Amino acid sequence: MASVGPVPVIHLVLPRSTANGLHHVWGHRMVPLGLMTIAALARREGWDARVVDENYEALPDERPDLVGITAWTLFAPRAYEIAERYRALGVPVVLGGAHPSLLPGEALRHADAVVVGEAESVLGRVLRDALAGTMAGLYRGSWDDLSDTPTMDELGEFYDRFPTWRYWPQYSVQSTRGCRYNCDYCSVIRINGRGQRHRDPGVVVDELRRRTERTRLTAGLFFTDDDFGSELDWTMELLTAMAEAKLPVKWAAQTSIGIARNEELLALARQAGCSSFFLGLESVTRASLKEANKKNRPAEYAELVARIHEHRIGVEGGFVLGFDTDGPDVFDDTVDFADEIGVDVGFFSVLTPLPGTGTFDRYWSEGRIFDVDWSHYSLLKTVFEPAQMTAAELDAGVLRAFGRFYGRRRRLRRYARQLRTLPPDYATVLALVGRGFAREYRRRRHAGTDTARPFAADPEDLAQLAVTSKAPASEAIWLAADQVDGGARTPVAVSIGR
Repeated sequence: MASVGPVPVIHLVLPRSTANGLHHVWGHRMVPLGLMTIAALARREGWDARVVDENYEALPDERPDLVGITAWTLFAPRAYEIAERYRALGVPVVLGGAHPSLLPGEALRHADAVVVGEAESVLGRVLRDALAGTMAGLYRGSWDDLSDTPTMDELGEFYDRFPTWRYWPQYSVQSTRGCRYNCDYCSVIRINGRGQRHRDPGVVVDELRRRTERTRLTAGLFFTDDDFGSELDWTMELLTAMAEAKLPVKWAAQTSIGIARNEELLALARQAGCSSFFLGLESVTRASLKEANKKNRPAEYAELVARIHEHRIGVEGGFVLGFDTDGPDVFDDTVDFADEIGVDVGFFSVLTPLPGTGTFDRYWSEGRIFDVDWSHYSLLKTVFEPAQMTAAELDAGVLRAFGRFYGRRRRLRRYARQLRTLPPDYATVLALVGRGFAREYRRRRHAGTDTARPFAADPEDLAQLAVTSKAPASEAIWLAADQVDGGARTPVAVSIGR
């Protein structure tokens, strides 16, 4: 396909979703960093790239030379609808992201090409093939080092195109990829690899310095690393560089709670401008954590959260509900425990067997997954048969947890505590975030689907996914690709649950 203009144009689309609602809450509206990274790489290849976040803007009327769509599982059905719309106009489409990487056969039913894994190493070839009209089905990315990842300087023009207050945090930066843990329900290590790859701390700090000089950025930065504190020597090096640079930046990051055992690191994080940590606490019982292959120990939570607060850093806690060891009392118990240990912001989710994970493998093998409409995989809708309650009870219980944690009296008590333990301005920020959660989830509007028509995964694709989900994390996406384009392994027949 020849370019329709002197400079070829690619649209990079993040499909809309209201089924989760988290991105509606102020303080959790994240920029589409993955698509911005692809856009910067396309610019290097001489393309004009347009990043389209469908949650905030309509698809443009312009006819591009190529469309790239990213999709987590929740977004997949909407991504396929968008792909079909562009292909009907004769525009080639490439799909990528977590879901297409784990279900490339399904994705290829709706697109001209699929990138499995990370796109940096293959994007140039994808773009050249698109212009030549020779796009070749599957493209395998690779887990390369991050030395060639686009910098914040390159991403700056895309930030500048966004309305000022569309996103908060306004900026995101990724300094590492991958995770050393192997939690059963998580797809991160299947997509980004086991263990971590790092960017040079000096390069990261120089980027932040130049951006703050340009925008006077003093707040609203988020590290999107899978686990900011996974390798503490590297984290200490980055924090030392940030502290020495005296950057006027307030930032947050997601990390495992083990970071709180290192007092020196916490002090350095605060000195470097840390406002809060998102901690994957997941459960208040050790039995549920063992089921998820998670190493946390709830008996330590109160002490470790208190240590973080001593350094005037806020704590956001994520909790997963619906493990086989969870009974109907888990919802109230989790909320009360979270409040007792001083969690400042809480997010409660339904255990979701995401494709390719150990949890999917176990529940599928047991015949417990009854819903394969991917738009329902929102972390707030049950798609499997729980062990100690009904699916409806689990759905209602998670919403009750939100309502209980963000009840008005609890929020007022929490704010009074935060004014004593955190900087007053940030305590007020957390109060506003809490109010946003109360409005979004106590009046829950997002349990349904975003698609214009119901979606059901094809049995052939599910058969391949059953094989993929049994694979070791480091092999999953490559096995998924092999099954589509001639790999040695043969899919096995499976049957869908009720």
